Amino acid sequence: MGVVGYRCPTSGEDVTTAIETSKDTLVKMRAMDLTIWVWCPHCMAGHQIKPADAVLEGESAGALQSLLNRSLAPG
Repeated sequence: MGVVGYRCPTSGEDVTTAIETSKDTLVKMRAMDLTIWVWCPHCMAGHQIKPADAVLEGESAGALQSLLNRSLAPG
């Protein structure tokens, strides 16, 4: 389990959300092309982010990308 983070599109600052999930769930959300609505403490506004733009805090982007590639591979 990890906490979802993203980069504020207005300020460019990193944001840690209160959303806790697993790598598998984030990969499934990416495959479904869902939108996540989040509040930003930097610009005091709500943002719509795609799971593809989200990261799990403490997880390497390479590990998550590898899992995503395996889940979308044909076969």
